[in-house]
Amino acid sequence: MAPSGSLAVPLAVLVLLLWGAPWTHGRRSNVRVITDENWRELLEGDWMIEFYAPWCPACQNLQPEWESFAEWGEDLEVNIAKVDVTEQPGLSGRFIITALPTIYQ
Repeated sequence: MAPSGSLAVPLAVLVLLLWGAPWTHGRRSNVRVITDENWRELLEGDWMIEFYAPWCPACQNLQPEWESFAEWGEDLEVNIAKVDVTEQPGLSGRFIITALPTIYQ
């Protein structure tokens, strides 16, 4: 049986991860996630779409601003969305994404 002290580090890491998770802040994101399955929703209405990769530093810097911008989406009568190009390579090809982040209207 492992000593109880050996569980302290994994539990501390778990607590820190959960503490930083978006759902723990009581806010739901207004940014829609677009995938290969639901991309046709973009054909109706006005959209602002961010194409990003999780590993991209510029994309990471844009995320808080994109979330803040999305709070104005309803007032501006525009849908705010994002596409993870690492998860949706078909969409990055369909929209001819050559740089990250890329924002389409």
